Amino acid sequence: MKTNENRLALYFSAFLGFGLMIFLTYDIIITNILTAYYCNTAPNPKTKIEKKVEYPISIYWEDNVYPGFSKADRELMIINYLDGVHLKTMALNAPDGKIYIYHIERPILKKLKEEFSESEWYSTGIKQYTQTVMQTQKVYTKQTMPKTNYTVTFNEVRLNAFTRDFLYSDETKVIENNTSKVIAYNRRYMRFFYTLQPDFQGGNYYYPHPMCGNGIYRRTEDKVFSELAWHYNVAEIPGINQKLYNKYIKGEK
Repeated sequence: MKTNENRLALYFSAFLGFGLMIFLTYDIIITNILTAYYCNTAPNPKTKIEKKVEYPISIYWEDNVYPGFSKADRELMIINYLDGVHLKTMALNAPDGKIYIYHIERPILKKLKEEFSESEWYSTGIKQYTQTVMQTQKVYTKQTMPKTNYTVTFNEVRLNAFTRDFLYSDETKVIENNTSKVIAYNRRYMRFFYTLQPDFQGGNYYYPHPMCGNGIYRRTEDKVFSELAWHYNVAEIPGINQKLYNKYIKGEK
């Protein structure tokens, strides 16, 4: 009798152990199966740059993921990219559905920089520059805005309901407007944190390393328009990972 009881106890323990293992690893198994499928479907390759542009002159950024650039985001975009030489006109969509356009010419920037020493420029000069550019603001709708040379779009790739529990996907495209040709794109698939590997830091929507595609926000257009990063790292544009966490997890609008 004890032998049977011991055997049943052993089977029960094994069953519980197997059940616990499945519970702790099911998301890893499903995520990797879905990854194998999506990372091997079109578009392939997931990241492609056909052309680089040194002097785009005018670019329209359309971010439909968060969506749009708030006033603070627009100021950071000006600091990071609008140099009056390679890029003179910047258009940005905003959460209110409008398009905000800013313009600067090199002589204006040069004159402004002469008023500051190098150390003063990075402490107060950039703020003055941003205010100067913000005063050139013009507001349009997408239908009435003037045409730009290039458009950068950033859109969420809507996955099916089941897959959305395990993967997140978005896509960046750089479009040459006079030809309507996509000269660069990046489709990335990001996984969520596993049960065995939770987000200890907190505030992240997905695990930072991509399953495929370039996982770094804005890297695609930075490589296409490499000369625009004239103040890069001076102002950090908020990461989309945290924005998505605020949107989908915290429910912020």
